[in-house]
Amino acid sequence: MGQEGSYSAQWANIRQGAVVAKEEAEHVRKVRDALRDVFIAEGRPMGDDQYGAEFEKSFPLRTKAIFKGFEDYIDELEGVGDGMRVNANTYEAAEIDTQG
Repeated sequence: MGQEGSYSAQWANIRQGAVVAKEEAEHVRKVRDALRDVFIAEGRPMGDDQYGAEFEKSFPLRTKAIFKGFEDYIDELEGVGDGMRVNANTYEAAEIDTQG
């Protein structure tokens, strides 16, 4: 910590948080890709009955929504990581400036 009554950011911890956010984005990307592979392998297994036919109608939109959710979450994680990295750099530069 800095002088009493002053504010000190732990920029190294913030930078590590940015790394964790990026790693989580990569993990979610891998989960999304694995799920996409399952969808490709299984095709459209709705069945030949009336329930399968009804589900078939909404399947493309449901699939699109699922993968849109993944994309949105990945974008959010990457944005958090980018923001944390910028904050860490800013706090580090400010600390260096105050040290002379």
